[in-house]
Amino acid sequence: MTKANEFVSVVMPTRNRRRLLERAVSSVLEQTWGPPEIIIVDDASEDDTPMYLKNLTEHFSNVQIIRNKTSQGAAVSRNVAIQQARCEFITFLDDDDYWKPDRLERLIQAFDEEAAGVCSYDEMKTESSSRVWKKSSVIRLDDLLFYNMVGNQVLTRTEYIRQLGGFDEQLPSAQDYDLWIRLAEQFGPIVCVPEPLLVVNAEENRNRISTAGNKMKGYRMCFRKHEHLMTDAQTRYQKYRLKLAGKEPVSWLEMLRSVPPNLYVKEIMRKLFL
Repeated sequence: MTKANEFVSVVMPTRNRRRLLERAVSSVLEQTWGPPEIIIVDDASEDDTPMYLKNLTEHFSNVQIIRNKTSQGAAVSRNVAIQQARCEFITFLDDDDYWKPDRLERLIQAFDEEAAGVCSYDEMKTESSSRVWKKSSVIRLDDLLFYNMVGNQVLTRTEYIRQLGGFDEQLPSAQDYDLWIRLAEQFGPIVCVPEPLLVVNAEENRNRISTAGNKMKGYRMCFRKHEHLMTDAQTRYQKYRLKLAGKEPVSWLEMLRSVPPNLYVKEIMRKLFL
């Protein structure tokens, strides 16, 4: 059987989270189809991450380490890795998330030549709860202009990401959402494997290296960047979600005026229980 390392580069930025990083790396090394090329960018970690990474390269020839001398953030770190990737396909993993053992195999099998990329359902996990984020089987640009229906990870062609210029380093957050919009606009829809193959750290107090203190600013910048592509309905819904994300009060009437009919149930549940 052809091995995944002939096809897939896995990009992982990290900073000061050795314990979580080790779990994420192990989940990639233990894939049923592999090993892939793993490119880890250490964003100037000050804990024992460098020692762990040095030991990793001594035991695994498919692991490449890049270290930023000063912290540059997740977007810059990912873009550095994208330029170093050697494989036809590329995918990403945050250091506090991890994969189910067959994720890579299932994504490769599901890749559609007419699609821009492939994702999966996500298991959103906290210390006290777990729920599955079920997504549409096909996610088109029109879908993404309502909100990020993909999540934070896809598998796609490395050349597609390079043609798009990688992640937007000017955005302090929402870099993944911005990239998926551009990916779908340029190369087509993203297909979804209907199984939870990714476990996402859904703790609200998590400190992702690219978004601390700038989450809302990034989402607003992303909205303004792509607003010219949006219909009136998409624009209304985006503004509604921005208000929710900013913890601004939203009336039931405003919700009814802003939410498309196919999303009413989702938003009613959000308003009642969140």
